[in-house]
Amino acid sequence: MSRQSGSFYKSSRREENQMAFLTCDFFASQLGMDIPMNVLLPEKRQEKPVLRPDAKYKVLYLLHGHSDDASSYIRKSVIELLVRRYDLAVVMPEAHRSGYGNSAHGHAYYDYILEDVMVQAPNFFPISTAPEDTYIAGLSMGGMGAMRIALNNPRRFAGVGCLSAGIHKKGIGSNMFTSEDFTRNASRTADSTPSQDLEALLRELDKVGGLPDVKFFHECGTDDPLYPGYCALRDVFHSLKGQWNYRCEERPGNHNWDNWNYYLPRMLQYFGLIPEGDETDNRKILF
Repeated sequence: MSRQSGSFYKSSRREENQMAFLTCDFFASQLGMDIPMNVLLPEKRQEKPVLRPDAKYKVLYLLHGHSDDASSYIRKSVIELLVRRYDLAVVMPEAHRSGYGNSAHGHAYYDYILEDVMVQAPNFFPISTAPEDTYIAGLSMGGMGAMRIALNNPRRFAGVGCLSAGIHKKGIGSNMFTSEDFTRNASRTADSTPSQDLEALLRELDKVGGLPDVKFFHECGTDDPLYPGYCALRDVFHSLKGQWNYRCEERPGNHNWDNWNYYLPRMLQYFGLIPEGDETDNRKILF
């Protein structure tokens, strides 16, 4: 292929922008150990590379679920196809089966997300730290973690995505969380983790007028075992009196990637990170 003809840099519109994929093993001070995070960064393959020292991308911190890991969104979701034409970085940290909390007798994963991942990712990569450029989302355990982190730090995010998760108190949508390691660890996190009570956090924020500048996207399949917990959190949002940008969506679906791949583009469109009706809608990119 001749560079002189210019064909070396030619591509269709669909292929104009792709994503660079990086796995970064780094030392997490809050955990006291090395741990990986996966990162997607914009890459303009049809252009000759140029130095962009001042480039700062908007960022989505995407938290995995209880049975997944930092690689799961890359292997199982459409996230890379959805964001490949837009100047958005996606950071997918490892969190094991932590519940994104600080265990009283174990590791501090809540602090790790805030003080390691969200500090070191912008140190290592061209990622913005401005609240208006920062989004956090997750599915299942990651959805609960994203909501907890955002409600305890409401001025740090422009959008929060909670997929297939909600209020999971005893007797409310808790039948999935029966493995001994999870229940044992979850019972210990309350001692040192900032408030885990999502309803209490929301009502306290509602007393001061709500969070009009933060977009909340919340969804769950009606066949999902966690649907009752989703409904409990949905009803709390609907009862609030302050100013909230909250969207909830539900449809027949279960606790699986078919459901999450349907809602990922809808969440990104609601956040304004990809345009409404963009051809990267998963129904068009998959079939």
